[in-house]
Amino acid sequence: MRRGDLLGERERYELDQAIGRGGMGEVWRAYDRFLDRRLAVKFTRVSDESLVGRFEQEARSTAWFEHPGVPTVYDFGSHEGNFYLVMQYVEGTTVDHVLDAEERLSVSWASLVAAQVCAVLNVAHQRPLVHRDLKPSNLMLCPDGSVKVLDFGAAVGLGPGDVRRTTTGLGAPYTPGYTAMEQVYGSPSPQSDLYSLGCVLYEMLTGRPVFLGNTPYEVLRRHEDEDPTPPRVLNPDVSSALDALVLQLLAKQPADRPLSADEVYHRLLEFVSSLEVLPGIVDTIAPQHLYSTAVSRIQITGTAPTARPTEPVELPTFDEVVQARAEAAELADAGRYTQAAELLSDLTEPARLVLGDDDPEYMGLRLDLADVLFQGGDYRRAVHAYRAAAVTLTEFYGPDDPHVLNCREQEAVSQAHLGATGTALTHLEGLLDDLSPGSPYDTFTLRVRERIARLKLAAGRTDEARKELTDLLADLTSRYGDDHPQAEGLRTLLYDLTQAGTG
Repeated sequence: MRRGDLLGERERYELDQAIGRGGMGEVWRAYDRFLDRRLAVKFTRVSDESLVGRFEQEARSTAWFEHPGVPTVYDFGSHEGNFYLVMQYVEGTTVDHVLDAEERLSVSWASLVAAQVCAVLNVAHQRPLVHRDLKPSNLMLCPDGSVKVLDFGAAVGLGPGDVRRTTTGLGAPYTPGYTAMEQVYGSPSPQSDLYSLGCVLYEMLTGRPVFLGNTPYEVLRRHEDEDPTPPRVLNPDVSSALDALVLQLLAKQPADRPLSADEVYHRLLEFVSSLEVLPGIVDTIAPQHLYSTAVSRIQITGTAPTARPTEPVELPTFDEVVQARAEAAELADAGRYTQAAELLSDLTEPARLVLGDDDPEYMGLRLDLADVLFQGGDYRRAVHAYRAAAVTLTEFYGPDDPHVLNCREQEAVSQAHLGATGTALTHLEGLLDDLSPGSPYDTFTLRVRERIARLKLAAGRTDEARKELTDLLADLTSRYGDDHPQAEGLRTLLYDLTQAGTG
């Protein structure tokens, strides 16, 4: 990229100056030539053209996420082989630079920064979006004291096989020193973000990372095996209650961390008292805080009025159901999953009344709805959609129908995306038990076995997972040979496990 490059339709965005670089891309200041405003453009290097669709999906998913603590995404596209996001330009100082200037932050400032991050994560995790790369350089402290969480667009939704071989050679994206081990092994969850937040909070309070190391692998090993020095030992201003919270955030097992970002938010606010000026970083109170203060005074009382009677819904014809499914498929192919899901969701009950529960077109509509919810990242609704579809299909086609098995698998995968690793693992193990009488070498069974092993890694059951991955690789290669497409990923994961264990 060069100064003066023009991006977008009708050459709308003009690059001005590079303002940041990282392992996977760079950020430029730019100008919107139509609306005459300053913007930020984040470029991500894409070596595999098959990933472009995934990046586009995540750009849309991030654009849906509107929050004052996240820069607004305006547009996306590609330029000279690089995928880019056009975003709101944010003035401020990243927390890593704040720490360079201040060494460490006061308890009040560190707690306030972390609480604001929790406010963002609380909304994101309900979608659910997992950031996956929280670190000091991705948190911007603005001159008015507010915090912006950066890089949601580059971080959410990427699977461990999508972008490999970043800093360490393990799954991506993440940064050693700020990442929970279940994420390293390919199963991030909302609790993974809380672990990363704990790492950032620890560094803000103590002025040093949780663990140091000569290599990324050494840092990862220490995060996996060693207990951190309590922050109170390094900073006597840290109270015992705050010390306990930080150590809970840094728990090795996701289940031992706080239940939610909302819980952490309220606990952190207890440690925010007076805030001193940070010269050159925070020294003003912006007018928009008048707005937020006013909004915080809203209290709803009374009861809502009785809803007005709705007009009866006109039932669709069979041909209209077929046409609507085709339209939803076109929307999904274009990445417009929200519209596709709304179209199918509005049609589900009318179609059932017209066609009946056992009609193949109605059942196909149910499957379509579950799939677009999943593809669009609405995993919470996808769980229920896949479960309902599996129940209906089982009633008419039996429990061994391929569509039923696929629904059960996808329900479990959706649970995993929501951070319910234990629930997802239980569902997949039950599914595998039901598959046992069939072929142990079919594609579906092999895929389920790998998902179970990866979830065991996420749950901290590393030895069990390593054995299952080793057995799976042996079964796979003995049956299909070393060139089976699943084998390479298994060998890479086992190698990574060995390196992490010996680094």
